[in-house]
Order: sequence, then structure tokens, then C-alpha cells
Amino acid sequence: MKNALFLALLCTTLTLRGQESDLLLPSEMSREQVIHHKGFTLSYNSSYVQPSWVAYQVTKAQVDREMKVKMKFVDDPKIITRSADKKDYKDGGYLMAQFVNYLDLQQLPEAIPESFYMTNITPMKLAFYNHVWLKAEEMIRLWSADSDGLHVVCGPILADAPFTTIGENLVSIPKRYYKVVYDAKNQKAIGFIFISSKSSGTMQSFAVSVDEVESEVGIDLFPSVEDELEKRIEAGYDPAEWDFEVLD
Repeated sequence: MKNALFLALLCTTLTLRGQESDLLLPSEMSREQVIHHKGFTLSYNSSYVQPSWVAYQVTKAQVDREMKVKMKFVDDPKIITRSADKKDYKDGGYLMAQFVNYLDLQQLPEAIPESFYMTNITPMKLAFYNHVWLKAEEMIRLWSADSDGLHVVCGPILADAPFTTIGENLVSIPKRYYKVVYDAKNQKAIGFIFISSKSSGTMQSFAVSVDEVESEVGIDLFPSVEDELEKRIEAGYDPAEWDFEVLD
């Protein structure tokens, strides 16, 4: 019995490691805790009560874009520093928005509850969340149909500090957010910088090069990509290579 239990645990561990190894992780940040979950990995900055980056994959396996789940926001059991609490958002006027949407974890159903960990949550205004953030997420899901899976890194731009805060845990309210998308199959990448107070505009109007995002956030977002390829895909983007009309 003990041997069978050990083998089961070993297989589970190897499987999870395999899922994590598929992710292209940004550079590690000093004084931050890197937390690996089944469907995403994040680097948590306790000073701002925000992750500086969250890395995950979006694949064409996510076919049910209307799926609804009922989950409670809970503490991340892996966090060892100060983090947010649901009470921080009470009467704050901000939504508890996910960096990694549960819809992007449908290929790993066991990972969906982890998307409701407080380390994956950030305060957003309703209009920005509905008209910009969710729209960007949906566009990336649709883009994944022509790929072998898209590598996505997103987070707040913490270089904008100081921030106003909410709650007893002093959760920072980011002024800007970023997303970068890398399509390994088609060897192309694109970045986005969003202003959290701006709730209108086309997705193309937010598009920038990955180099520009890295300059703003101070993070090497794809350090594991081969140097020459990394330089080429991060230097700029060709709007013609990305279907910005896919949502129409």
C-alpha cells in the first residue's frame, strides 16, 4: 500500500512538473516569491500586494467560452508573505479581477479553483474590466486557434508606484497593466499596455512591442527564448500578423 501511494504521488508530481515546465517564465525578481500552480506561475511582490508577473498558456483546447463556475475567492496556501483578503475589497469600489481567467484553464480543470486564489487577484474598475481586460482575454483565446498554444505574461506595472491602496492589507491599485503574447509556432510576439482608468479604445490602440513593455516593467519577459529569436520578436510587431478584428 505504501509503495502504491508513493508511486501515485510521484506520478502526480512529475505530471505537475511537466505542466509547469511548458511555461516560459520571466526573469526572477529580487525579494519576490515565485509560486507555481497547476495552470500558471506567478512572482509575488508583498510590498504592493500584487504579483509583478503571472505566466500561463492559452490553447485552442479552451472551446467553451461561456462556461460559468461558482467558486469562492480564497487565500493562496503557498503564499508565505502578506497577501490580500476578500475583506480588503469590501466597500472599496473595485472588482476582484483575475490575472488568469478561469476560462483559460479549461484544459486543466483541477487548476480552475487556483485561479480564485487571492494572489491571482487585482482591483479593477467595472468599466475597465468589462470593456478592456475581458476583451483582451477573449481576443487572445481566439488567436490561439491558429497556434500550438500562446504563451502569455501579464501583470501590473509596479514601476508606477506610489499607489493608492484599499483595505487593511494596503492592496495597491495599479495605474496600468500589461500583457505580452508569444506565439512560438509562428515566431511572433506582441505586447499591450492598458491604462486602468481608460475603459474605451480598440485593442490595436493598446498594442506595443514586447521591448516597450519590458522597458516599462523592468522585467525580461522571455529569457528562455533563443537570443536571436528573442531580439527579433521583441523589437516590434507587424499589425498585419495579428487579427484585431477577430472579436467583430
